[in-house]
Amino acid sequence: MPGVLDLADLAAEQWGLVTTSQARSVGVSPQAVARLSNQGALERMTHGVYRVTGAPPSQLDNLRAAWLALDPGRRASERLRDQAPAVVSHRSAAAIHELGDLEADEFEFTSAERKQTRRPDTRIHRGYVDAREWAVVDGLPVTTVIRTVADLVAAHLDGGHLASVVRDALTRRQADDRQLVEVLRQHAHHYNARIGDGEALLSRLLQESGISEPIERAVELAGAQARDELRLRWDAGQSMQMQQLSEQLVSIPRAIAPAARLSEQIANSPGVMAAAETAAMMQSIANSPVMKAAAEIGERVHASAGLQEHAKQYAALVDSSTMKAMADLARSALSPAMQRLAKQFAEVAEVSSLAQTVSEAVVIPEIAMPQIVLGEIEEG
Repeated sequence: MPGVLDLADLAAEQWGLVTTSQARSVGVSPQAVARLSNQGALERMTHGVYRVTGAPPSQLDNLRAAWLALDPGRRASERLRDQAPAVVSHRSAAAIHELGDLEADEFEFTSAERKQTRRPDTRIHRGYVDAREWAVVDGLPVTTVIRTVADLVAAHLDGGHLASVVRDALTRRQADDRQLVEVLRQHAHHYNARIGDGEALLSRLLQESGISEPIERAVELAGAQARDELRLRWDAGQSMQMQQLSEQLVSIPRAIAPAARLSEQIANSPGVMAAAETAAMMQSIANSPVMKAAAEIGERVHASAGLQEHAKQYAALVDSSTMKAMADLARSALSPAMQRLAKQFAEVAEVSSLAQTVSEAVVIPEIAMPQIVLGEIEEG
């Protein structure tokens, strides 16, 4: 039973498919696989490849089974990590990319290593595919669009079918005209074009496929669809930006409110009010007759000949209750508690000022739709 569960987990990693060799690696013998098939737990796809009953079916199941059968002892995830794995190519790759009107009546792969198969519906091409020339599509390694076109041209695909492949690659923006010209020029003479004249061959193939415009015009026609898609993406992006801006505007009052309440509480607190009263009293004392008299005595100390008498008067003034009260008030104003209170009040004032600045600075941008000129396209 544990082996069967391991088999199910393995199949779940590769589209619900498993090979007999893979089953043996998790402890399920070929005889057990045959019994599971007879009991309806497994469905035979091809020789040595089964699909777990209940796995979601796909149009690519048969192609996937053929690919697994090329190297049945290794898992799909392991093979995809190879530098140059056997890849889906030619007509099979064109079918996955939806290029042209080809009949993929056999499964085609390209492998750098020599491989053989007994399946009459499988064809293996010998060749090296660079890492930049293939990508994983629906879990399978597949040649890129431009490499697929190159393979079909090198295989001398008939002109009618090649025209439909080139048309779809160009109009769906899967390849540009410069790439196609470069691919076609290497085999132009096989299609009754001048040697190396890929541009003339591309123009002729487009005409055969129903596009009677020059290459530049064909590219422009294909670009109309791309611009429409770009406009839709632009609209979606602007809507998201407006939503984010709206959320920011709503959050500003919430951010300001606590700071405003705290500022009001501090401004009306007994400590701040006492500090204000202390400052007013100190100002009053500074302007009082006593302080003015002290200033006059100070001047007399420096200007008068009776320095000792004036010094005694000044000392008596310094020791007076009024001056002592003034000193106490000054020490109170400079105490750590009052300094912390003043610092906190300054911080709150700074936060409130910053919030006000942010609120005034946020301006909803005027969004202008991009200018997309389609007049020439409509005339064409």
